[in-house]
Amino acid sequence: MKRLYTNALIYNTDARGFMSGSMLVENDRISELLPPETIGVIGIDEKIDLDGARVIPGMIDMHTHGHGGYEATAVDGDGMIKLAKSYAGVGTTSFMPTLMSQPLEILEGAIDASKYAAAHAEPDCAHILGVHLEGRYISVEKKGAHNPDYIAPPNADEFESLVRRAKPLERFHTICAPEVPGAEEMIRRAVSLGATVSIGHSNADCETCQKAVEWGAKSYTHLYNAMSALKHRAPGCVGAALAGDTFAELICDGVHIHHIAVKAAYRAIGNKRLVIVTDSAPSAGLPEGEYVMGGAKVVVRDGAVFLPDGTLTGGSISLFEAMMNLTRFCGISLEEAVPCATANPAKLVGAYDEVGSLEVGKRADFIVLDKDNNIKQIFVGGVGL
Repeated sequence: MKRLYTNALIYNTDARGFMSGSMLVENDRISELLPPETIGVIGIDEKIDLDGARVIPGMIDMHTHGHGGYEATAVDGDGMIKLAKSYAGVGTTSFMPTLMSQPLEILEGAIDASKYAAAHAEPDCAHILGVHLEGRYISVEKKGAHNPDYIAPPNADEFESLVRRAKPLERFHTICAPEVPGAEEMIRRAVSLGATVSIGHSNADCETCQKAVEWGAKSYTHLYNAMSALKHRAPGCVGAALAGDTFAELICDGVHIHHIAVKAAYRAIGNKRLVIVTDSAPSAGLPEGEYVMGGAKVVVRDGAVFLPDGTLTGGSISLFEAMMNLTRFCGISLEEAVPCATANPAKLVGAYDEVGSLEVGKRADFIVLDKDNNIKQIFVGGVGL
C-alpha cells in the first residue's frame, strides 16, 4: 500500500522546525519526503490532502506503568495489546511497558506479555519498543511508591536472565541505584548485554552518580523525584544530572514537579537531552474519580493519581499533554519541545533508527495537529486511527 500525504507542514527534527512538503508512505514506512510542488507520483493507492496542517512524529513514552485501566505488570498478552491500543488513541505511538518492583515471577510474566503483544500487534496498536524494568534494584530509602518487600540488591545474573527472556525484543532499559552494593557489576553487565541503564530511586551522592555514568549509565529517572536533592554543598543525583551530559527524564504534569523546577531543568539540560515521560498509572486516561488498581484504591484528580490519604502515586495525563505543558512551563515553542517527547527517548533506548523523527526509512507514526495545536488525527504505520 502506497499513500501520499500532501499539503503538509512536516516537522524536521534536525532543523527544529516545520517544512512544507509531502510524505510518501509505503506499507508502514516513510519512503520519500517530497517538495510541496511535487505532482504525478506513480503508483499511489491513496492520496490524502492534509490541508496545510502541521505534522509531528508520534509520541514515545519510555516510562509508563499503564493507561486506560490496564497495568503493565498485571495484564496477559491480550491485555497488553489492549494497553497498546489505549496508548495509540492518545498519540503515544511507541512505548516501553514499565515494570514496578515485583516478585521475579510477576516480572517474568510481564516480559512474556510484552513479547506476545509485540508479536501480535494490530494496526491500531502503539509499538512496544522493549521492556523498562524500574524495580527491583533500587534504594529502599528512595523507594517512592515501590513495595519495599519486593526491592532486591542489584544482581547481574538475575538481570541477565531477564534480558535474555525478553528476546526477541531488542531493547531493555533498567534503573539502578548506584550506591547499593552490586550496582557496578550489574550496570557494567547490563551495558555489555546492550541494555540501557538509568540512575534513579537513589540516595547516591554526586560523586557516585558520576562513577555510575563512567560504568555506563546513560540517564536519570524522573529527575527530582525519588532521588537525593540538590544542595549547594551536596549536589546529589539532581546536581549530577543538571551538570552532566546524560539524558534525564522529567514528569511534566505540573504535579510531580513545580513548573519553575521544570523550567530550571530545561534550561540546564536543553532539548537535546531532556526526555519527558508520564510515569502514568493504570488509571491514566480515565475520568476523574476513585478506582481500584492493583488491589489498592486510588483517586484520579488534578492531572495525577493519588492514594486516598493524598500520597502521589503516578501520572494521569498523556505524553502529548505533557509536551504541551513543557511549552507553557518553559515559555518555549512547540518546535523546541517536540524532540523531548520523540527523538530524545528514541535515542536514549537505541530506537532512533526506527522512530522518533519523520525521516525516510522510519515508521510512519505521526500526529496531525489543528490550528490550535490540538490533536486532529493520529497515524500508526501510516494508517489513521
